[in-house]
Amino acid sequence: MFCLKIAIVNHDFSLGGVQRVAVELAEGLVKLEGYCVTLISFSGDDNFFYDVNAECKRKVNIAKRTFCENLKFKLALKCYKLKQREVRISSIYRNQLKGLISILREEDFECVILCQSDLAALIPKIKAELPSVKTIAWQHSDYEIYFTNPNYAKLYLTEYVKGLRIADHVVCLTKNDQKLFKRYNSNTSFIYNPLTLSTDKVSELTNNSIIFTGRLLIEPKGLDYFIQLVELSPSAWKFRVAGEGSDAEMIKQIVKDKGLASKIQFVGALKGEELVKHYLSGDVFVSTSRWEGFGLVVTEAMKCGLPIIAFDNHGPREILDKGKYGILIERFSVEGMHKELARLMGDYELRRFYQERSLERVEKFSLDLITEEWRKVIEK
Repeated sequence: MFCLKIAIVNHDFSLGGVQRVAVELAEGLVKLEGYCVTLISFSGDDNFFYDVNAECKRKVNIAKRTFCENLKFKLALKCYKLKQREVRISSIYRNQLKGLISILREEDFECVILCQSDLAALIPKIKAELPSVKTIAWQHSDYEIYFTNPNYAKLYLTEYVKGLRIADHVVCLTKNDQKLFKRYNSNTSFIYNPLTLSTDKVSELTNNSIIFTGRLLIEPKGLDYFIQLVELSPSAWKFRVAGEGSDAEMIKQIVKDKGLASKIQFVGALKGEELVKHYLSGDVFVSTSRWEGFGLVVTEAMKCGLPIIAFDNHGPREILDKGKYGILIERFSVEGMHKELARLMGDYELRRFYQERSLERVEKFSLDLITEEWRKVIEK
Protein backbone atom coordinates (compact mmCIF):
# COMPACT_ATOMS: atom_id res chain seq x y z
CA MET A 1 0.00 0.00 0.00
CA PHE A 2 1.29 3.47 -0.93
CA CYS A 3 2.29 5.63 2.03
CA LEU A 4 3.20 9.32 1.79
CA LYS A 5 5.80 9.74 4.54
CA ILE A 6 5.60 13.11 6.29
CA ALA A 7 7.74 14.41 9.16
CA ILE A 8 6.66 17.29 11.40
CA VAL A 9 9.68 18.76 13.20
CA ASN A 10 9.51 20.99 16.25
CA HIS A 11 12.06 21.77 18.97
CA ASP A 12 10.08 19.67 21.42
CA PHE A 13 6.53 18.64 22.21
CA SER A 14 6.17 19.96 25.73
CA LEU A 15 3.49 22.41 26.88
CA GLY A 16 2.84 25.14 24.29
CA GLY A 17 0.66 26.32 21.43
CA VAL A 18 3.05 25.37 18.62
CA GLN A 19 3.55 21.93 20.13
CA ARG A 20 -0.15 21.41 20.48
CA VAL A 21 -1.14 22.33 16.93
CA ALA A 22 1.74 20.26 15.55
CA VAL A 23 0.32 17.22 17.35
CA GLU A 24 -3.21 18.08 16.17
CA LEU A 25 -2.08 18.41 12.56
CA ALA A 26 -0.28 15.06 12.78
CA GLU A 27 -3.44 13.43 14.08
CA GLY A 28 -5.50 15.03 11.31
CA LEU A 29 -3.12 13.97 8.54
CA VAL A 30 -2.66 10.41 9.76
CA LYS A 31 -6.38 9.86 9.32
CA LEU A 32 -6.05 10.53 5.57
CA GLU A 33 -5.70 7.45 3.41
CA GLY A 34 -2.10 6.83 2.42
CA TYR A 35 -0.53 9.29 4.89
CA CYS A 36 2.15 8.19 7.38
CA VAL A 37 3.16 10.87 9.88
CA THR A 38 6.10 11.12 12.27
CA LEU A 39 6.70 13.77 14.94
CA ILE A 40 10.41 14.56 15.34
CA SER A 41 11.71 16.25 18.48
CA PHE A 42 14.65 18.38 17.30
CA SER A 43 15.88 18.74 20.88
CA GLY A 44 15.92 14.98 21.40
CA ASP A 45 13.64 15.35 24.44
CA ASP A 46 10.93 12.73 24.88
CA ASN A 47 8.67 15.18 26.70
CA PHE A 48 5.33 14.85 24.92
CA PHE A 49 2.87 16.82 27.06
CA TYR A 50 -0.10 16.15 24.77
CA ASP A 51 -1.49 12.72 23.97
CA VAL A 52 -0.43 11.46 20.53
CA ASN A 53 -2.45 9.11 18.33
CA ALA A 54 -0.89 5.66 18.36
CA GLU A 55 -0.76 5.76 14.55
CA CYS A 56 1.65 8.70 14.66
CA LYS A 57 5.29 7.76 15.12
CA ARG A 58 7.62 9.70 17.42
CA LYS A 59 11.34 10.23 16.92
CA VAL A 60 13.41 11.52 19.82
CA ASN A 61 16.87 10.13 18.96
CA ILE A 62 18.50 13.42 17.94
CA ALA A 63 21.45 14.32 20.16
CA LYS A 64 20.56 16.71 22.97
CA ARG A 65 22.36 20.03 23.07
CA THR A 66 25.41 20.04 25.34
CA PHE A 67 26.34 22.67 27.91
CA CYS A 68 29.04 23.98 25.54
CA GLU A 69 26.58 24.27 22.67
CA ASN A 70 24.12 26.23 24.81
CA LEU A 71 26.96 28.47 26.02
CA LYS A 72 28.04 29.06 22.42
CA PHE A 73 24.53 30.22 21.56
CA LYS A 74 24.38 32.60 24.54
CA LEU A 75 27.73 34.12 23.58
CA ALA A 76 26.60 34.50 19.98
CA LEU A 77 23.44 36.27 21.16
CA LYS A 78 25.50 38.63 23.33
CA CYS A 79 27.81 39.34 20.41
CA TYR A 80 24.82 40.17 18.23
CA LYS A 81 23.46 42.65 20.76
CA LEU A 82 26.87 44.34 21.04
CA LYS A 83 27.99 44.30 17.40
CA GLN A 84 24.88 43.39 15.40
CA ARG A 85 26.74 40.37 14.03
CA GLU A 86 24.37 37.66 12.89
CA VAL A 87 24.41 34.16 14.34
CA ARG A 88 24.96 31.21 12.00
CA ILE A 89 22.10 29.05 13.17
CA SER A 90 23.25 26.08 11.07
CA SER A 91 26.52 26.16 13.02
CA ILE A 92 24.81 26.51 16.40
CA TYR A 93 22.62 23.49 15.61
CA ARG A 94 25.29 21.51 13.75
CA ASN A 95 24.90 18.26 15.68
CA GLN A 96 21.11 18.40 15.82
CA LEU A 97 20.93 19.20 12.10
CA LYS A 98 23.18 16.23 11.33
CA GLY A 99 20.86 14.00 13.37
CA LEU A 100 17.74 15.34 11.62
CA ILE A 101 19.20 14.80 8.15
CA SER A 102 20.19 11.26 9.14
CA ILE A 103 16.62 10.46 10.24
CA LEU A 104 15.10 11.98 7.10
CA ARG A 105 17.47 9.97 4.92
CA GLU A 106 17.13 6.66 6.76
CA GLU A 107 13.34 6.84 6.98
CA ASP A 108 13.04 8.06 3.37
CA PHE A 109 10.66 10.92 4.16
CA GLU A 110 9.10 12.67 1.16
CA CYS A 111 7.90 15.81 2.93
CA VAL A 112 9.14 17.59 6.05
CA ILE A 113 7.23 20.35 7.85
CA LEU A 114 9.55 22.56 9.92
CA CYS A 115 8.05 24.69 12.69
CA GLN A 116 9.17 28.24 13.42
CA SER A 117 11.96 30.42 12.05
CA ASP A 118 15.18 28.77 13.23
CA LEU A 119 14.18 25.40 11.79
CA ALA A 120 13.15 27.12 8.55
CA ALA A 121 16.66 28.64 8.44
CA LEU A 122 18.05 25.09 8.22
CA ILE A 123 16.19 24.29 4.99
CA PRO A 124 19.14 25.17 2.68
CA LYS A 125 21.34 22.64 4.51
CA ILE A 126 18.60 19.99 4.39
CA LYS A 127 17.98 20.54 0.66
CA ALA A 128 21.72 20.39 -0.06
CA GLU A 129 21.88 16.90 1.48
CA LEU A 130 18.41 15.69 0.46
CA PRO A 131 17.33 17.61 -2.67
CA SER A 132 14.30 15.40 -3.33
CA VAL A 133 12.71 16.03 0.09
CA LYS A 134 9.91 18.58 -0.09
CA THR A 135 10.13 21.20 2.66
CA ILE A 136 7.39 23.32 4.20
CA ALA A 137 8.32 26.26 6.46
CA TRP A 138 5.45 26.54 8.98
CA GLN A 139 5.61 29.99 10.56
CA HIS A 140 3.64 30.27 13.81
CA SER A 141 4.33 33.87 14.81
CA ASP A 142 3.64 37.02 12.83
CA TYR A 143 5.92 38.33 10.10
CA GLU A 144 6.85 41.53 11.91
CA ILE A 145 8.18 39.71 14.98
CA TYR A 146 10.38 37.38 12.94
CA PHE A 147 12.05 40.28 11.17
CA THR A 148 12.35 42.80 14.00
CA ASN A 149 12.82 40.88 17.26
CA PRO A 150 16.36 39.62 18.07
CA ASN A 151 14.80 36.72 20.00
CA TYR A 152 13.41 35.50 16.69
CA ALA A 153 14.76 35.44 13.11
CA LYS A 154 16.47 38.84 13.21
CA LEU A 155 19.29 37.07 15.05
CA TYR A 156 20.03 34.91 11.96
CA LEU A 157 18.20 36.85 9.26
CA THR A 158 20.40 35.91 6.28
CA GLU A 159 19.92 32.16 6.80
CA TYR A 160 16.23 32.63 7.57
CA VAL A 161 15.50 34.53 4.37
CA LYS A 162 17.46 31.97 2.37
CA GLY A 163 15.42 29.22 4.01
CA LEU A 164 12.16 30.94 3.09
CA ARG A 165 13.28 31.33 -0.52
CA ILE A 166 14.42 27.72 -0.90
CA ALA A 167 11.43 26.12 0.87
CA ASP A 168 9.02 24.35 -1.44
CA HIS A 169 6.19 26.04 0.41
CA VAL A 170 5.67 28.50 3.27
CA VAL A 171 2.62 28.25 5.53
CA CYS A 172 1.68 31.16 7.80
CA LEU A 173 -1.42 31.89 9.87
CA THR A 174 -3.07 35.05 8.51
CA LYS A 175 -3.96 36.68 5.19
CA ASN A 176 -1.84 39.69 6.05
CA ASP A 177 1.25 37.57 6.72
CA GLN A 178 0.68 35.65 3.50
CA LYS A 179 1.11 38.85 1.51
CA LEU A 180 4.32 39.69 3.38
CA PHE A 181 5.92 36.23 3.18
CA LYS A 182 5.22 36.16 -0.57
CA ARG A 183 8.00 38.72 -0.90
CA TYR A 184 10.37 35.79 -0.41
CA ASN A 185 8.38 32.82 -1.67
CA SER A 186 5.45 32.96 -4.09
CA ASN A 187 4.37 29.52 -2.86
CA THR A 188 2.95 30.84 0.40
CA SER A 189 -0.40 29.90 1.92
CA PHE A 190 -2.18 30.95 5.07
CA ILE A 191 -3.84 28.15 7.01
CA TYR A 192 -5.49 28.71 10.36
CA ASN A 193 -4.41 26.64 13.32
CA PRO A 194 -6.90 23.84 14.06
CA LEU A 195 -9.14 23.93 17.09
CA THR A 196 -7.58 21.66 19.70
CA LEU A 197 -10.46 21.39 22.15
CA SER A 198 -13.43 19.06 21.89
CA THR A 199 -16.55 19.73 23.97
CA ASP A 200 -20.27 20.34 23.56
CA LYS A 201 -20.49 22.30 26.81
CA VAL A 202 -20.58 26.09 27.01
CA SER A 203 -20.16 28.48 29.89
CA GLU A 204 -23.28 29.68 31.70
CA LEU A 205 -21.62 33.12 31.96
CA THR A 206 -22.65 33.53 35.60
CA ASN A 207 -19.37 32.81 37.39
CA ASN A 208 -17.98 36.32 37.98
CA SER A 209 -14.70 35.04 36.58
CA ILE A 210 -12.25 36.26 33.93
CA ILE A 211 -10.09 33.68 32.15
CA PHE A 212 -6.49 33.87 30.96
CA THR A 213 -4.65 30.93 29.40
CA GLY A 214 -1.10 30.93 28.05
CA ARG A 215 2.59 30.66 28.79
CA LEU A 216 3.56 32.69 31.83
CA LEU A 217 5.99 34.97 30.01
CA ILE A 218 5.75 38.67 30.79
CA GLU A 219 6.87 40.24 27.51
CA PRO A 220 5.11 38.23 24.77
CA LYS A 221 1.94 37.52 26.73
CA GLY A 222 1.68 41.03 28.19
CA LEU A 223 1.22 39.81 31.74
CA ASP A 224 2.32 43.21 33.03
CA TYR A 225 -0.77 44.62 31.28
CA PHE A 226 -2.85 41.76 32.64
CA ILE A 227 -1.85 42.60 36.24
CA GLN A 228 -2.77 46.25 35.65
CA LEU A 229 -6.17 45.07 34.40
CA VAL A 230 -6.70 43.07 37.58
CA GLU A 231 -5.86 46.13 39.69
CA LEU A 232 -8.56 48.15 37.92
CA SER A 233 -11.28 45.50 38.16
CA PRO A 234 -13.86 45.16 40.97
CA SER A 235 -13.02 42.73 43.76
CA ALA A 236 -16.27 40.83 43.22
CA TRP A 237 -14.75 39.39 40.02
CA LYS A 238 -11.88 36.90 40.10
CA PHE A 239 -9.20 36.16 37.51
CA ARG A 240 -8.23 32.56 36.76
CA VAL A 241 -4.87 31.91 35.09
CA ALA A 242 -3.86 28.60 33.47
CA GLY A 243 -0.34 27.95 32.18
CA GLU A 244 3.30 27.61 33.08
CA GLY A 245 6.42 29.48 32.02
CA SER A 246 9.82 30.75 33.03
CA ASP A 247 8.38 33.99 34.47
CA ALA A 248 5.82 32.23 36.66
CA GLU A 249 7.53 32.88 40.01
CA MET A 250 8.28 36.50 39.13
CA ILE A 251 4.64 37.07 38.14
CA LYS A 252 3.34 35.50 41.34
CA GLN A 253 5.68 37.67 43.41
CA ILE A 254 4.48 40.83 41.65
CA VAL A 255 0.88 39.78 42.31
CA LYS A 256 1.70 39.22 45.99
CA ASP A 257 3.56 42.53 46.33
CA LYS A 258 0.60 44.40 44.85
CA GLY A 259 -1.84 42.73 47.23
CA LEU A 260 -3.72 40.98 44.44
CA ALA A 261 -3.30 37.37 45.57
CA SER A 262 -6.96 37.12 46.59
CA LYS A 263 -8.09 38.21 43.09
CA ILE A 264 -5.97 35.87 40.95
CA GLN A 265 -5.99 32.08 41.01
CA PHE A 266 -3.06 30.31 39.30
CA VAL A 267 -4.11 26.78 38.31
CA GLY A 268 -1.01 25.60 36.41
CA ALA A 269 -0.79 23.80 33.07
CA LEU A 270 -4.02 22.06 32.09
CA LYS A 271 -5.12 19.76 29.31
CA GLY A 272 -8.11 17.65 28.33
CA GLU A 273 -11.16 17.80 30.56
CA GLU A 274 -9.42 19.97 33.14
CA LEU A 275 -8.73 22.61 30.50
CA VAL A 276 -12.37 22.52 29.39
CA LYS A 277 -13.50 23.00 33.01
CA HIS A 278 -11.12 25.96 33.26
CA TYR A 279 -12.81 27.73 30.36
CA LEU A 280 -16.31 26.80 31.51
CA SER A 281 -15.58 28.40 34.90
CA GLY A 282 -15.27 31.82 33.24
CA ASP A 283 -17.49 34.54 31.79
CA VAL A 284 -14.96 36.39 29.59
CA PHE A 285 -11.59 35.51 28.07
CA VAL A 286 -8.89 38.19 27.87
CA SER A 287 -5.74 38.22 25.72
CA THR A 288 -3.15 40.84 26.66
CA SER A 289 -0.39 39.56 24.34
CA ARG A 290 2.02 42.05 22.82
CA TRP A 291 2.02 39.87 19.69
CA GLU A 292 0.25 36.73 18.55
CA GLY A 293 0.77 34.89 15.27
CA PHE A 294 -2.63 33.30 15.78
CA GLY A 295 -3.84 32.73 19.34
CA LEU A 296 -4.82 29.11 19.85
CA VAL A 297 -6.18 29.80 23.33
CA VAL A 298 -8.59 32.33 21.83
CA THR A 299 -10.26 29.64 19.70
CA GLU A 300 -10.29 27.25 22.69
CA ALA A 301 -12.14 29.86 24.75
CA MET A 302 -14.57 30.50 21.89
CA LYS A 303 -15.35 26.78 21.66
CA CYS A 304 -16.45 26.94 25.31
CA GLY A 305 -18.67 29.93 24.58
CA LEU A 306 -16.60 32.70 26.15
CA PRO A 307 -16.78 36.28 24.86
CA ILE A 308 -13.33 37.46 23.76
CA ILE A 309 -11.47 40.71 24.51
CA ALA A 310 -8.00 41.01 22.97
CA PHE A 311 -5.41 43.58 22.05
CA ASP A 312 -5.48 44.23 18.31
CA ASN A 313 -2.69 41.90 17.19
CA HIS A 314 -2.53 40.09 13.84
CA GLY A 315 -3.74 36.74 15.18
CA PRO A 316 -6.73 37.89 17.28
CA ARG A 317 -7.71 40.34 14.52
CA GLU A 318 -7.87 37.45 12.05
CA ILE A 319 -9.72 35.13 14.44
CA LEU A 320 -12.25 37.81 15.43
CA ASP A 321 -12.55 39.06 11.83
CA LYS A 322 -11.60 42.64 12.68
CA GLY A 323 -13.95 42.74 15.67
CA LYS A 324 -17.02 41.04 14.17
CA TYR A 325 -16.79 38.09 16.54
CA GLY A 326 -15.23 39.67 19.62
CA ILE A 327 -13.85 42.92 21.02
CA LEU A 328 -10.50 44.25 19.80
CA ILE A 329 -8.70 46.88 21.89
CA GLU A 330 -6.09 49.35 20.68
CA ARG A 331 -2.61 48.10 21.53
CA PHE A 332 -1.80 48.40 24.45
CA SER A 333 -4.54 50.36 26.09
CA VAL A 334 -5.19 48.85 29.50
CA GLU A 335 -7.75 51.59 30.15
CA GLY A 336 -9.54 50.68 26.91
CA MET A 337 -9.57 47.00 27.80
CA HIS A 338 -10.79 47.74 31.32
CA LYS A 339 -13.63 49.87 29.94
CA GLU A 340 -14.87 47.10 27.62
CA LEU A 341 -14.35 44.43 30.26
CA ALA A 342 -16.42 46.48 32.73
CA ARG A 343 -19.20 46.67 30.12
CA LEU A 344 -19.25 42.90 29.81
CA MET A 345 -19.06 42.39 33.56
CA GLY A 346 -22.17 44.51 34.03
CA ASP A 347 -24.29 43.17 31.17
CA TYR A 348 -25.25 39.48 31.01
CA GLU A 349 -27.11 39.93 27.71
CA LEU A 350 -24.01 41.48 26.15
CA ARG A 351 -22.01 38.47 27.28
CA ARG A 352 -24.63 36.23 25.68
CA PHE A 353 -24.38 38.21 22.44
CA TYR A 354 -20.63 37.69 22.20
CA GLN A 355 -20.98 34.07 23.28
CA GLU A 356 -23.11 33.46 20.21
CA ARG A 357 -20.52 35.23 18.02
CA SER A 358 -17.77 32.99 19.47
CA LEU A 359 -19.69 29.79 18.85
CA GLU A 360 -20.48 30.84 15.29
CA ARG A 361 -16.92 31.77 14.39
CA VAL A 362 -15.15 28.79 15.96
CA GLU A 363 -16.67 26.39 13.42
CA LYS A 364 -14.19 27.77 10.86
CA PHE A 365 -11.30 26.22 12.79
CA SER A 366 -12.38 22.58 12.85
CA LEU A 367 -9.60 20.01 12.45
CA ASP A 368 -11.28 18.46 9.40
CA LEU A 369 -11.37 21.79 7.53
CA ILE A 370 -7.77 22.66 8.44
CA THR A 371 -6.48 19.18 7.57
CA GLU A 372 -8.05 19.48 4.13
CA GLU A 373 -6.22 22.77 3.55
CA TRP A 374 -2.95 21.09 4.51
CA ARG A 375 -3.69 18.14 2.23
CA LYS A 376 -4.02 20.52 -0.72
CA VAL A 377 -0.64 22.11 0.06
CA ILE A 378 1.15 18.81 0.57
CA GLU A 379 -0.25 17.15 -2.56
CA LYS A 380 0.47 20.27 -4.62
